[in-house]
Amino acid sequence: MQSRAARLARGVTRQLWDNLPMDKAYPPLGSLLPNAQPLIATFWQHVSVRAAVFVLIYMMLDRLTYLFPARFGVTPFNPEAAIAVVMLMFCGMRYVPLVFLAALWGEFSLPPAMKPWSVLLINSALLTASYVLMAWLLGGRFRVNADMDTRRDVVRLMGVTLVCMLLCGIAYVGVLVAHGIGPADRYFNGARRFFIGYSVGILIAAPLLLMCFSAKRRARFAQVLQGPEAWLHIAVIVACISWVFLQDKQDHVRFFYVLFLPVIWAAARFGLVGASGALALIQTGVFVVMYFSGYQPLSVFELQLLLIALSITGLLLGVTIDEQQRMASDFRESLRLAAAGEMAAAITHEINQPLTALSGYATTGQLMASAPELDRARLNDAMTKLVEESRRTAAVVRRLRDFFRSGATRLECVLLADIAARVVISLQARAKATSISLTCETQDKLAPVLVDAVQIEVVLRNLLMNALDSAVHAGTGASVVVSIAVNKAGMQQVEVRDSGKGISSADAERMFESFVTTKTSGMGMGLAISRAIVEAHGGLLWAVPGAGGRLCFTLPQDGP
Repeated sequence: MQSRAARLARGVTRQLWDNLPMDKAYPPLGSLLPNAQPLIATFWQHVSVRAAVFVLIYMMLDRLTYLFPARFGVTPFNPEAAIAVVMLMFCGMRYVPLVFLAALWGEFSLPPAMKPWSVLLINSALLTASYVLMAWLLGGRFRVNADMDTRRDVVRLMGVTLVCMLLCGIAYVGVLVAHGIGPADRYFNGARRFFIGYSVGILIAAPLLLMCFSAKRRARFAQVLQGPEAWLHIAVIVACISWVFLQDKQDHVRFFYVLFLPVIWAAARFGLVGASGALALIQTGVFVVMYFSGYQPLSVFELQLLLIALSITGLLLGVTIDEQQRMASDFRESLRLAAAGEMAAAITHEINQPLTALSGYATTGQLMASAPELDRARLNDAMTKLVEESRRTAAVVRRLRDFFRSGATRLECVLLADIAARVVISLQARAKATSISLTCETQDKLAPVLVDAVQIEVVLRNLLMNALDSAVHAGTGASVVVSIAVNKAGMQQVEVRDSGKGISSADAERMFESFVTTKTSGMGMGLAISRAIVEAHGGLLWAVPGAGGRLCFTLPQDGP
């Protein structure tokens, strides 16, 4: 009759088994009730296939690792451990018994002297427990994403691997020594070799296996392999391995650092995908060469220790390159958004004044139309101005949009005096309303310039609006003057002067930055837009510090 403790243990085990998470790749069975029976059968069929593939690959790799047996049955490369950990992470803990059986089969392959059933069961349980612990940590507290696209993921994988394999190696070899298998004085060497063999196996194989669960990484692998540079990398790796092992055997460790070069190259070009592929290829090539060259197992561990350093370097460099490229992409996207925002602010700034004028003309037309006696001539004049202003607004929006998108300008030969006169006339009403004298002075016989007339009109309007705002505080005798002349450099120079308080040296350059303004209702975009337009035309726009505001810009007489 079973004891109460045994019945309780069996009940807890059954409850845990029934509540272990199913494969994440499948939806909950509750949502499949309408067709539950065939789908459940299909599910278990897939589980069986997956389990068979896992066992087959695990047994094959475990068998290959015994090409270099050492004391305590420890082998220098154990990628099957990575397969077990990744399978538990992504296929669920329901596979723990299967992992235990696979580990037991691997232990059963040890030499006859190491096959007491107690040792096989204990060490199989130790290996399974270490795999479960790693899968639990990497899927929970120290979660690692399948994309492996951050340094945090890589560092967590490395840290969990190194700590778990160190603890498992100490326990594993300790069990063997406690049962009299292997010399006790070689215990620490055996634990060190266990740590090296399992750590390098997981560090090389696990990143590749994890990234196989990421659609983005699989696509990146396919993209890399389709290019000729990947095959050049493979050829270089083969050449480096051949060169290292063509040296005298005692020099292999000394020249092993040559293999860092292709790994660094692959990481720099393709990120973590390139580094992981290069490491897997180097480990495979080194293993094949060492086997056919008759390497002794203890010498293999020396090279595998270097491979741990190579793996850590390659993975960290690869993921750093990935992060850097992602940050550069995010920065470019931020720049595009900032440019779009600046363009929107610029267009908003430029259409604000025309919209005010449109509203004024429309209101005037309504008042005239509702008057007892209709003055058709004045109404027609107001409507004509409304149409002209709406067309000008549309032209400004269109030209500014094209300019901010691609720097495009529509060049035509025009007289700057004509543009200045047009802008001055449009602002005379505002100047008179604030008792400001607004005049235009032009040098005789100025040649036409090749410019975008709408954009230069925007520049002049911005400068004059700022000058009027500055001069309004000057009191009696306030004035704004626009002058156009040819300067000493042979360029046409436009100068806007006002009788305001002037510009300080500190503000002379800062005032041209975006969103910098001293106005309570301003956006701080007018001067920034103006400078961009003038410079696109091959000229310069600057402020002259001192009493009274002075803003100047030049345009080449022969066009930009």
